[in-house]
Amino acid sequence: MTEPMSNSAPTHFPLFEDGPFARLQAAVRLAGIEQRHVRRRLIFAVLATWVTLAVLAAVQGRAIGPSWRESMLLDVGMYARYLVALPLLILTTPGCRRKLQVIVPHFLDAELVKELERESFLATIATILRWRDSVIAAVVLVALAVAGAVTFGAVSVAELPDSWRVAGTAGNRSLSLAGWWLAVVCEPLYKIVMLQLLYRLVLWWRFLWKASRLDLQLNAAHPDGAGGLGFLGMVLPAFRRPVFAIAASAAGALANLILWKGASFANFQYAIAAFAVGLVALMAGPLVFFKRQLDHTKQRAMLVCGALAGRQLRAFEDKWLGASRPATEEMLRAPDFSAIVDFNPTVVTIQKMNTLLLSVRQLVPLAVAALLPFLPVAALEIPLKEILLQVLKLVK
Repeated sequence: MTEPMSNSAPTHFPLFEDGPFARLQAAVRLAGIEQRHVRRRLIFAVLATWVTLAVLAAVQGRAIGPSWRESMLLDVGMYARYLVALPLLILTTPGCRRKLQVIVPHFLDAELVKELERESFLATIATILRWRDSVIAAVVLVALAVAGAVTFGAVSVAELPDSWRVAGTAGNRSLSLAGWWLAVVCEPLYKIVMLQLLYRLVLWWRFLWKASRLDLQLNAAHPDGAGGLGFLGMVLPAFRRPVFAIAASAAGALANLILWKGASFANFQYAIAAFAVGLVALMAGPLVFFKRQLDHTKQRAMLVCGALAGRQLRAFEDKWLGASRPATEEMLRAPDFSAIVDFNPTVVTIQKMNTLLLSVRQLVPLAVAALLPFLPVAALEIPLKEILLQVLKLVK
């Protein structure tokens, strides 16, 4: 349930908690934010997907077959999807929850939201949480997951007749036991977890968009160098897991193309680069929403400080640097001189203020997480030593 909120106290933002799917998990005793509950979900996910697939494939003699394609235990995509991607997606929830518990209330704790805008800010949070709890949205996500699974099963029969996923003779082929489990249980489960994450990311984008439209109390001289909004970048490390998970699933599928159909990794290098850029943009993109307001804050502060510095310097010159007054030790000890010296760092801080809440230092780890799963895939064609040498050249 959505927690009650007060107009007089900061509220926490449980975007990655609760919702229709959490209530369904509670019915089977898998819900909860404690570590033991997360472990239960991880164990359940692995047992319900990869382990069951391996057992069903073994029952029909498809665990190890005469080729990569006919061997479930040699299916790289299954390892990547259900032993890497799915567990990481499940672990994403507690990581994001902890970050948002700190980040969202800070808007109020740091008094970035003006009193007149407070009600609007809290109303935005309430709306986002209602959308999080939307049964209609959950039904749509399930429908998309089921549609994807049906398509997956049909493609498996039509395009992969000699794989472990298909049983029967020519002209009378259908999904094997493992193939049915993959289409009916594994794929819907994976897609629901993935789509739920993407849906909550959409809500996060919506929240930041609405927050960026408020008249925030920003300070161009703030020590974080971002007007007081530098704390928003704290969420990016929590997004490394889902980035790696999504990339791992895609890398596993690409590995199967190379091993099963002889596709060339080189033909996909630009698609992989675009894919990585898209993942980084998905996670970091909404921070760009604040650029307009940060630009305005910096420009206004530079004008104000410029005018103040001009008045201060003119007054200092009139008092101490007149034509008939030589410079003395007394001038260096004067409060006027100290005031000028103390004011200069503030001006420098304003000039260096970042109006884009993104830096190379923040984006590089996300990009690495998006590209790293493809390194073993590239090693199927290119010697690993050569790959590492090329990476080192790029770094230098």
